[in-house]
Amino acid sequence: MTIYTSRPFILASASPRRQELLKSVGLKFKTIPAHVNEDYRNGESPRQHVQRLARDKALAVAHQYPDAWVLGADTIVVIDGLVLGKPKNKTQARQMLERLSGREHKVFTGFTLNSAANRLIKTKVIQSAVQFKPVSDEEMEWYISCDEPYDKAGGYAAQGKGASFIQSIRGSYTNVIGLPLCEVMEELKKMGAIHFRY
Repeated sequence: MTIYTSRPFILASASPRRQELLKSVGLKFKTIPAHVNEDYRNGESPRQHVQRLARDKALAVAHQYPDAWVLGADTIVVIDGLVLGKPKNKTQARQMLERLSGREHKVFTGFTLNSAANRLIKTKVIQSAVQFKPVSDEEMEWYISCDEPYDKAGGYAAQGKGASFIQSIRGSYTNVIGLPLCEVMEELKKMGAIHFRY
C-alpha cells in the first residue's frame, strides 16, 4: 500500500521520533525544522502552549513553501502543573524520574497541518495520561547512565528503555512518542492531503 500526497509534504520538525512515525505508514516527506521561540507566555496553559508552538512552526515553514502541506508539532510532559523539558544532565534526568516514579503524568502534543496554497489550516491538541511504576534507585541509575533521556521531553522514551517504567497509557501511545499518528492521518484525509493506493 502506498500513500500519495496531493502536494509535497514537509515535516517542520527535526524530531527523529516524528520522522520514524510518519515513515512507518509510508508517507513520503521532507524534513525542514522550524525555528521559533519556544518560551512560555504568561498565563499560558500547557494545551495553549503546544497549540501555539505547533501553529507557529507550521506557519514558519509554510511561508517559505506555500505549495506544500506542512506539519508542525510540539510535545510537552506535565506533572503537578510543572512542565518537564529535556534534561540537560544526569542530575536533572534523575530529578524527573523521581517526580514521575509511581505516579501519573500528562503528555500534550499540539499539531498543525497547513496548506497555504489551499488556504487550509487545522490545529489540534491531543492529551495522553501515562502511569509510571515505582522506579527503584538501581533502575534510575541504570537509565540515566544511558543516552536515552537527554533529548526527550520528560526525560524518558516510551518507545525505548523507558517503556520498562510504563504501567499503562490512557489515550494515544504515539502521542507519548511525539506525534498522535491516528489523529494526524485522519486530518490529512479530511483535508484531502493524502490518498491511499493498494
